[in-house]
Amino acid sequence: MMNQFKQILVHARIALLAAGVLVGYAVKGQTVICVAPEGSDAADGSAQHPVATLEAAIRVLEKRPAADSATLQLAGGTYRLTAPIMLDDTSPIAKWKHVALKAADGQQVVISGNRLMEGKWQAAGDNLWKCPVEGVFNQLFVNGKRATRSRYPNAGEWLEPDSINFGKHELYFQGKLPAAFEKIKGAELHATGMWHWNRQYIERFDGKKQRVVTVTYPGTEASYTKIGKRDRVHFENAKAFLDTEGEWYLDREKRLLYYFSKENPDDQVFEYPGLTQLFRLSGSASQWISDFSIKGITFEGTEWDMTAVERKGLQAGFWGTGRTDSVYAPPAALSLAWVANSRITDCTFRNLGEGAISLGDGCAYNAIEDNRFEDVGSNVIQIGYRRAYLGKGHPLHLDFEDAALVSHHNLIRNNVLDNFGTTDRGAVGIWIGYAHNNRIDHNRITNFPYAGINVGWYWGTDTTLVATHCHHNTIAWNDISKGMRYLSDGAGIYLVGNQPGTVIHDNFVHQIGGGFTITSGIYVDEGGANMTITGNYFDALDNPNEAHAIKLHKNAIPTMTIYNNGGEYRVQPIHTNPAYKYGKYAEVRLVRPPFPRLYGAQEK
Repeated sequence: MMNQFKQILVHARIALLAAGVLVGYAVKGQTVICVAPEGSDAADGSAQHPVATLEAAIRVLEKRPAADSATLQLAGGTYRLTAPIMLDDTSPIAKWKHVALKAADGQQVVISGNRLMEGKWQAAGDNLWKCPVEGVFNQLFVNGKRATRSRYPNAGEWLEPDSINFGKHELYFQGKLPAAFEKIKGAELHATGMWHWNRQYIERFDGKKQRVVTVTYPGTEASYTKIGKRDRVHFENAKAFLDTEGEWYLDREKRLLYYFSKENPDDQVFEYPGLTQLFRLSGSASQWISDFSIKGITFEGTEWDMTAVERKGLQAGFWGTGRTDSVYAPPAALSLAWVANSRITDCTFRNLGEGAISLGDGCAYNAIEDNRFEDVGSNVIQIGYRRAYLGKGHPLHLDFEDAALVSHHNLIRNNVLDNFGTTDRGAVGIWIGYAHNNRIDHNRITNFPYAGINVGWYWGTDTTLVATHCHHNTIAWNDISKGMRYLSDGAGIYLVGNQPGTVIHDNFVHQIGGGFTITSGIYVDEGGANMTITGNYFDALDNPNEAHAIKLHKNAIPTMTIYNNGGEYRVQPIHTNPAYKYGKYAEVRLVRPPFPRLYGAQEK
């Protein structure tokens, strides 16, 4: 009877989330702290005397006796952070029943990690300008748009290696490397590795032998799949690459920024990020932060970091080096841990070097609704987030031993994810690792280089079904388009491992393709088992080698339930790839749904 009561309570909470109601929300004594760009941090935070910064507003609130409800209300303007906002379980805010961070009604509020560039431009050659800067950075934004870091070949183009000597760290590009490149120092190699995205330092260019020598092993040693002759390569971060309008290069030693432009750039606004994270909300197992809401805020301007181990991709934005070395996940602008019954709504996340939102340890019954994400560098939303860990046997295999750490019953609804994976092309839109009972529905996900949604984090076999904390997740009514534009071996929706109770229904996946091999609408990979796939539509899947609506690789086929997809009312037959016995696919016709507007983000 007690177990039945717990189950009823769980379903009741999910119903309240779906209806947009927060469990435990109460309004008795309302406390409002006002923030405005023209305020003073010496003020009391009243409407008549607002403080000027979010940091000051938090200090004011922490001095108030904890009560039912408090609001940090931001007037319109840009609030530039010099350090991330960090709130944990030791903050008095954790004891409030409900705290809201919101934009004043009708106001445009931006929380930014960007620094304004204030130097004067000087001519430095034909169409070349230079300006002194204070910071060191990997990204530059001009008039609110990402500028192209100096690269060869230019944006939209790439090279393919003729051969690779992994032991000597050599990639050969016959007839493709200008002799002038031999003098370049500090440049980077950016390369696909099938589904990996690798960023690493170049030791030198060798024009005579037409080779590039990397500082470390080309790509990751942690994966059996290496950089190959069909992979796409370009080089970044050298003054010699500057030849196209809007390209830039930073001389880190001299702190000089170079910009290629036919016009004097003095009249444009230049910004560069100084932070990798903007806001962290972190409770604990003994003191959760509950009923925290963020509404109507724009978050922008975070940096991506090459890191001491470079950025050699493994899967879905995660990177590492050797099979026995640590694995790292991309950080997020807004990071939550031990947070429950909270909401992030009507916000915009843009111009980010890494991810947008991560839900880490103990995050449950939270909602991410009605937000817009544009130009996000890495994984947009991550559930089950863990910054770094050492896998067991496989680089990615490390489930939670303590069930309390697992993220669960979170809702991702009615968001627009447009143009992500802009710095890490192996990134995905929505990632769920070892987490359960989460729901992803009515999102529009478009313009991305690899996968749109990735659920599961255990690569098994078709005969050994491993139970993990990834189960009973739902993916429904999403519109996923213009994906797999650069990498290969992925899908609009990618799942891996044994996931009992997981259901993928009524999604529209279309215009997927652009990598050199293996494109899928839905792809269930190694050890896939105990899922239901039904009611989905697929159209315009493009790949010259292999493209399937539903691809199944090393799945426990008898445990999979696949029916009524592509507008047909039948159990879909399963066929085997004659060239590869583990490669199977469901027979599904490609057709648009009769009412496409029902899919993706809906008008309020």
